[in-house]
Amino acid sequence: MNGLKVIPLGGLGEIGMNCMVLEYEDEIVVVDCGLLFSDLDHFGVEFVIPDFTYLKERKDKIKGFLITHGHEDHIGALPLAIKAGLHAPIYASSFTTLLIREKLKEHGLEDRVEIRTFKPEQVLDFKHFKVKTASVNHSIVDSMAFLIQTPVGQVIHTGDFKIDPTPFFGDKINLDLFSKAGDLGVLLLMSDSTNVERHEHSMSEQVIYQKFEHLFAAAEGLTIVSMFASNLGRMGQVFDLARKLDKKIALAGRTMEQNIRLGMEAGYIKDAERQIIRLDDLEGYPRNQVIVLSTGSQGEPRSALTRIAQGEHGQIQLQSGDLVLMSSKFIPGNEKAIGRMINHLFKQGAEVLYEAVHDIHVSGHATRPELKEMLQCVRPKFFIPIHGEYRHLVHHAALAKEAGVAPENVLIANNGDVVELTPTSCRVTERLEETRVLVEGREGNDISKLVLKDRRQMGEKGVVFSLMVRNAESRRIIAGPEIICRGLTHESREGWVIEEAKKIVQKVISDYDLAVGNRGPEMDLQETIRVELRRFFNHNIGKKPVVLPIILDL
Repeated sequence: MNGLKVIPLGGLGEIGMNCMVLEYEDEIVVVDCGLLFSDLDHFGVEFVIPDFTYLKERKDKIKGFLITHGHEDHIGALPLAIKAGLHAPIYASSFTTLLIREKLKEHGLEDRVEIRTFKPEQVLDFKHFKVKTASVNHSIVDSMAFLIQTPVGQVIHTGDFKIDPTPFFGDKINLDLFSKAGDLGVLLLMSDSTNVERHEHSMSEQVIYQKFEHLFAAAEGLTIVSMFASNLGRMGQVFDLARKLDKKIALAGRTMEQNIRLGMEAGYIKDAERQIIRLDDLEGYPRNQVIVLSTGSQGEPRSALTRIAQGEHGQIQLQSGDLVLMSSKFIPGNEKAIGRMINHLFKQGAEVLYEAVHDIHVSGHATRPELKEMLQCVRPKFFIPIHGEYRHLVHHAALAKEAGVAPENVLIANNGDVVELTPTSCRVTERLEETRVLVEGREGNDISKLVLKDRRQMGEKGVVFSLMVRNAESRRIIAGPEIICRGLTHESREGWVIEEAKKIVQKVISDYDLAVGNRGPEMDLQETIRVELRRFFNHNIGKKPVVLPIILDL
């Protein structure tokens, strides 16, 4: 019997870019296709996606993308996968389907691929794979796990999940389904590791409902609630409480408006038209009778909440007595931007509540006790922790051993590992060279490592242009040099630096002209200027900038 290949293209050793390939003989299914928002955006890298080379080389084998839920780190790379020529059908739950359609419309791709909507506990039949969908609780509605029958045995992929006894929308996770799968035998479990470091059971969404009710009822001014625009359950709580307390709701942010519309289309948010008012009409209502749902919980530069904090929003100006509730976690890497935004909100006179000082957010990821319960339900033979930074994978692997998985059957895999799974073994057999692509702009243009290196050098060390004109026939310099510096030194010293740099280049030109007049071997003028200027700048200001000698032949 051939082995099943399990290949993580993203999501292991990082939070985001989730993408898992399952391959058996002539068939491939891909679980999720997400992106990772980049901390290199100041170098033009907007986000990172999986490297699709392995899939492009086998595109005829791909029978479907199976999507666990609608977060960007699970669906964000789908348009770029389609542009790369991967045109397999996309399988997703109801609300996830709506989010995917909107994303494909943004790229003009809505007619390029088939999207098939599935329901909980539906079976998707492929040649070698039989996939049963299982509803799980998460911070977005219609989240799913996949119970996958393969020729070598049953594989379970949990997706992102938690065990919530009282979710606001939908049913609580059906652990009996996982227990029955365990009774039949599970060869491999791949489980979400994000919150394995937390030792207390995650709070239920019902806790947030109660806290929101108290805060909304006591509001003295405008209440702004900022959250991830995909957290439809949390939005539903706000709408339900606003109806109960006879308050109006205004929406700030394009994504917030879009997802509320999709939530209404999916039937989760009902009668919202009667509650929603336009931002332009805010002044017509008492401030303490309005709740604003806003994007920008991560301090994004041009988001609605950031503009409110900086006093630059056209319709919302904060006053003393206003309340801002930041009902989301701080994503690692965003702490500084969020901190600056919170400071500005306080300066505007508002009271600000956030995760560090008040319990107004609950995570959508299972903590250690919940992860252990999943392991004990499933009782897998082999275990691979997924969806987490490397330390999360290590902790989850240790937990699996505590829960009864044989230590030799626990595998910590990395992005790009080709894992071969058989009824008796689970091991890495080879490794892909590249697993990620740095992407510039929404069109998905990838940035090579060389380009990024150049941008980093220019950003950190500055750039110098040396311009001159040369007679094409005589080969003599007839004009210049002109020196232009950017990002190099303080403006008070720039004039001296430019004049001294000119002298360096003039000396090089003099030697060059002498060699041309004597008909000696012609030096590489551009390279010589580059080397001499970098040496000069390093000696005088301690930097080796990017030097670009430009010679125009006339």
